Amino acid sequence: METDNPSRKRIAFIFLDELHHIYHFISVAVELSRNHEVSILTHPAKHELLRNSIAELGGENLKIEELSTYAFRALTDKIKGRDLPRKGFWLKKNKNYIIKNFDAVVFTDYFHKYLLKAKKEGKPKLIKFQHGTPGRAYAFNKSQLDFDFQLLSGSFLYEQYKNMGLLGPHPVIVGYPKIDAVKNKKKKSFFKNKKPTILYNPHFDPEFSSWKQEGIQVLDFFYNHQDYNLIFAPHIHLFQRNKGGYSVSEIPEKYQNSENIRIDLGSIKSVDMSYLCAADIYLGDVSSQIYEFIISPRPCIFLNPKNINFSGDVFYRFWKCGEVIPSAKKLGEALAKSIADFGKYRTIQEQITAENYYTEEGSTASERAAKAIDEYLSANT
Repeated sequence: METDNPSRKRIAFIFLDELHHIYHFISVAVELSRNHEVSILTHPAKHELLRNSIAELGGENLKIEELSTYAFRALTDKIKGRDLPRKGFWLKKNKNYIIKNFDAVVFTDYFHKYLLKAKKEGKPKLIKFQHGTPGRAYAFNKSQLDFDFQLLSGSFLYEQYKNMGLLGPHPVIVGYPKIDAVKNKKKKSFFKNKKPTILYNPHFDPEFSSWKQEGIQVLDFFYNHQDYNLIFAPHIHLFQRNKGGYSVSEIPEKYQNSENIRIDLGSIKSVDMSYLCAADIYLGDVSSQIYEFIISPRPCIFLNPKNINFSGDVFYRFWKCGEVIPSAKKLGEALAKSIADFGKYRTIQEQITAENYYTEEGSTASERAAKAIDEYLSANT
């Protein structure tokens, strides 16, 4: 892969993850492809959402390169029922190709170590994107310091990284590109009535998730209270064997057949903000999707079945956005007063959104991110 124009850089976006990562980088990749040679390096698959997103955003110059992992690893992945290749082996297999052909490589997660060790003379530059809004401690990872360039969504993340010593040599606040990637999605209702719709979005990590202790009780509450609609759309890892580890068989069939309950365990709608836009009230625990929900301020309720002492803990900042209850037994009462009490949470939600997502008149987050990468590579490659 050669280019005769030194101002045109060769940039790779690594995509070896589930659907929810796509919207965090795709609009920036499209913007960069207007002036640079940009490829999405991924594994062999249909990649329908990836291809459709590129087409919707006008990314005809954006390339998709499907690179395989080691043949033996591909075989064992198939035997073990893995839909995705193991990232370390894939990167080890393809690192020489990547180093030889690209000026910069963009990651949305932390699987860059093989490439970090194999870099030659500072190339390629490693660029870090978020794959969501910072919530739990996972976002504050010391591996941030491995990257040459960090793209941050807002002032809150910048200040936290600064306080924790996680700012690399070139951090830039650009905003939240996912908003641009899904802006053309039309709001729709998923029920044939105008009853209040609640989105239940438990996290997948058993250490933090409300699902094991309260999930069935939540479904049962709405099954028995037909004056509400429920969208049950958990983190897509919750029912994956190698992640959350829970089984779909745990969900009784009666809930799946209830007219006022919609269950979606991992479709495109569960990651493109469709359900966030459709819901009137958010019910969750520690998923950072809450930050996307409150872009348009609305009532929130949080489940804390483990009785976590969260007061003053920055990693539970999202629980400032609504009432925190210990169990589904308190759900009826919390729902009844959630709208009436919302006034005291609106200002908090608006402040948190302003801290989370930088905005600027006249440009989008994706445009600012592409410009920042362009300027950095022009000066450093």
